[in-house]
Amino acid sequence: MRVAVLGAGLMGAQIGCEYALGGHDVALHARDLESARRRAEAALALVAGHGLAAADAVDGVRARLTYAASPEQAGDDRELLVESLPEELDLKARVLRAALSTAREGALVATNTSSLSITALGEAVGAPERTVGTHYWNPPLLMPLVEVVAGARTSRATVAAVRTLLVGLGKQPVLVRRDVPGFVWNRLQFALVRECVWLVENGVAEPEELDEVVRSGLARRWRHVGPLRSIALGGVETWNRAGANVVPFLSNATSLPDLAGVALAHGADAARRDVALAGELARERRQE
Repeated sequence: MRVAVLGAGLMGAQIGCEYALGGHDVALHARDLESARRRAEAALALVAGHGLAAADAVDGVRARLTYAASPEQAGDDRELLVESLPEELDLKARVLRAALSTAREGALVATNTSSLSITALGEAVGAPERTVGTHYWNPPLLMPLVEVVAGARTSRATVAAVRTLLVGLGKQPVLVRRDVPGFVWNRLQFALVRECVWLVENGVAEPEELDEVVRSGLARRWRHVGPLRSIALGGVETWNRAGANVVPFLSNATSLPDLAGVALAHGADAARRDVALAGELARERRQE
């Protein structure tokens, strides 16, 4: 398939490389083509460095990647437009409309938005039936799940076609059946972050301790059974009683303060994360 990836930032470059690794012909669009090339090379180095693709496969990817300075050039006769631009509806719509003007008739539109309405974007580009959300999790090459979000007018055929494409790339699509703010991933993520902010602001725990509880406690268990299976394992009545005692006191804030007050940073975090994620992904692929 001929694919255009509109927006070659860190995520867009990785998404484009993943489609190219899957055998597709990919045009990466960015205003700064040299930066796009550097990001694509960094994405390929990530894959090769962690043993997720053989050297000859990476060389083949380079042959399937081209770079386009304009959306019209990127969209030329493309069957799928994958958008990964900043979270601005007008910007996304403007670039997608330009790419659609030269794309193949009936081309599908997949947006990597994490917070904007798929329905609104589909209407804005004039292709609501052919627009679907494909929300990747960072870093895309190392995170197998992708939310597939149907807008109010997205056709079943569009959802099915995009889901099939993602499976062919080795991804695990998660169908989001309603276009709600934040979809699934970000609603869960920000619900937890909101509670973390409350706990810090009220002197219950320090940010480092909260990260430890989530990483070594909740994540350790949920990695194997998830929160809803945990209810059954712990006993529904036990959870009902505990919930009645706790839920009335959870944060009900309708906005968050500047998260700089709770954010933790360490220079080695990204590299440490990528090594762990790549190792997990490699083990999973060997078991398939």
